[in-house]
Amino acid sequence: MLSVSALSTRAQTAPAPLEGQVLNARTGQPVPFATLGVPRRGLGTVADEQGRYLLRLPAGSADTLIITSVGFSREVVPPAVLAAGQRVFRLMPQEQLIDNVVVAHRAVHPATLGRKQDKGDIRWLAGSSGKQTVDDEWGWELGTVLRPKRPALLEEFHVFLFDNRYERLRFRLNLYALENGRPGRALLAQDIQLTSAALQKGWLSVDLRPYHISLDAQPVVATIQWLQSETTKPENKYFSIPVKRQPKQTMVERENSQALWTLHPMQPSLYFDLLME
Repeated sequence: MLSVSALSTRAQTAPAPLEGQVLNARTGQPVPFATLGVPRRGLGTVADEQGRYLLRLPAGSADTLIITSVGFSREVVPPAVLAAGQRVFRLMPQEQLIDNVVVAHRAVHPATLGRKQDKGDIRWLAGSSGKQTVDDEWGWELGTVLRPKRPALLEEFHVFLFDNRYERLRFRLNLYALENGRPGRALLAQDIQLTSAALQKGWLSVDLRPYHISLDAQPVVATIQWLQSETTKPENKYFSIPVKRQPKQTMVERENSQALWTLHPMQPSLYFDLLME
């Protein structure tokens, strides 16, 4: 089995990182696991449970910073604001109008969408080596294009971990509309997360029934986003997901929340259980 690595190759020398916090503009409370990224560059990170972040930018950087979180409006931070020393940022909650999902009186049947196999041609690795933290790898996303044939209601989501050298891993489930062959508009209004146990391998799952998520018979992109990891062995940090080669480019990947998407002729081991009309 071959191994494709997404391990960090950033330079060992870097300027002092930016440290600060992301807060709810209305309540003043922390925004857990907000994402921070520089558009079209492989620079970004994810805040922790208390909204605290550590972000490494090149010395003399004149980049705009984008801060996002599910259920909040995005915040655009110009370079002058960073240069002036602002490090605490506030996100405004979005008002969410959620339609009721009604499946009564419809003929539905259980189905799956995605790749259920726990083996593949390649182990797609993510992680880093030689550093005490992996904060600048957090925000990495991996997923696949899915094409439901009929309207459906999502029941469970599953992703397979072939390797896992962490005491704890945390991911966010993201759904996007497929636009111009790549992930576009975000579709989820609620923050859905998956957390692994220590060194857990195999299928990692989350119950989606409480979220009442419906899909139209339109292509969508489902991804997992790496939010957090903990390990007591900083020299041995990685996890992997099996992927299968195929003719079409259906697997998507990006380094962080504002990086460009790349497409691969592969499909990762992740899938949904659903009720389909």
